[in-house]
Amino acid sequence: MDNNTKVLLGIKDKNIKIINNTVSLPEGSSTLILSGILDYRPKYCPKCGIIDSTQIIRFGWRHTTVRLPRNFERDVSLKLKRRYFKCKSCNKYFLAETDLVPKNCSISYNTRLACIEKLSDTVSMKHIAKEVSTSDSFVGRTLMNSQRDFRPDLNNLPQVILMDEIKSTKSAEGAMSFEFMDADTHRLIDVLDARTQYHIEQYFKRYTTKALQSVKVIVTDMNYTYPKLVQSIFPNAIVVTDRFHIINNVVRGFNKTRIQVMKNLNISSIQYKALKKYWKLLLKPATKLDFKNFHSWTYNKKMLCETDFIDWLLSFDPQLESGYEVLQRIMASVKSNDWQEFQYAINSNQNLSETMETPLSTLRINQDYVFNAFKNKTYSNGPLEGTNNKIKLIKRTGYGFRSFFRFRLRILITFKFKYQKKSSHKVTKL
Repeated sequence: MDNNTKVLLGIKDKNIKIINNTVSLPEGSSTLILSGILDYRPKYCPKCGIIDSTQIIRFGWRHTTVRLPRNFERDVSLKLKRRYFKCKSCNKYFLAETDLVPKNCSISYNTRLACIEKLSDTVSMKHIAKEVSTSDSFVGRTLMNSQRDFRPDLNNLPQVILMDEIKSTKSAEGAMSFEFMDADTHRLIDVLDARTQYHIEQYFKRYTTKALQSVKVIVTDMNYTYPKLVQSIFPNAIVVTDRFHIINNVVRGFNKTRIQVMKNLNISSIQYKALKKYWKLLLKPATKLDFKNFHSWTYNKKMLCETDFIDWLLSFDPQLESGYEVLQRIMASVKSNDWQEFQYAINSNQNLSETMETPLSTLRINQDYVFNAFKNKTYSNGPLEGTNNKIKLIKRTGYGFRSFFRFRLRILITFKFKYQKKSSHKVTKL
């Protein structure tokens, strides 16, 4: 009975004995209370170090309470009767020790481990405190004490690094925080409180030269900061622009063009309402448009298929039509991995609006990095973008974070427990 109870409670110390028939549930309380005894013959004195056990005598008992992890949806407390010893050699006293609970503490190691494991879930710290029967300040201390487990390995860096930024806390030094991930294992490596070139360079300069030279590919969006790191930090790396950001950049420009056209129309006009309602249809790839089924539309009662209806929308403005053609060319060339078609699209001399010309100009400036994306199409910032969604969820369910340091630790704990190794990428030599 004693051993079964110890197994259920996760007690591995052989010197602790659970007293039979002592499990109680006081009236009006939800806490299970058990009684136990901790007694053994010490081999040495922890005060003076004497090894002669005959110099150590039993000197009564001390009563302590140990909080254990919840069991059967109830809080569990162990009333532990611990042996008190006296050393005749140094005339000092000490208490029987156990690996169940840290010295001078009442919360068991198992409760602390349960707390750390629950910190990997996207719930608030108050909710975790309730789950493990502790205070939220204890959960905060447990989080802060875990920082030693997240020191970066300065001797190793992955061959392929994904880089991005995210909004963190007001206490962070920069408006946006920098984050980077191993593209091979999808493991989040670290989060910095600023994304400026100076801060990122200072961080990576702590790594060994061998580690920095081992980086072969940096996958990122079109942020101008990250390509500069290749010149100063990663001498053997190439920059690959994420394919999603290539298209997204042009889509934003086209949407601004559409809004600009709408501003020149009367709000009550059919053209304005049609552009407002069917804006998603304009972003649909041309290859996926339905050209077989004809039906009437909300703002056009004629029997039209999707391709005909889009032609009607584009007839409202010549710049909208030319912008749509460029957008479709770029989307098709990225999907088919056709570099020549992509170059033709971004260097088009069509009648484009200023809002559409801006993203094309950005693509022309970053042609080398975009070309690397066409040559190395297996690389994507998708895993890091998915991580960003999880980070935003952590922030939202935790009702925000004041301290960036705490926010960073919470993120690293979450992804340390969650990440799994994926299949390796092969770096394409340019």
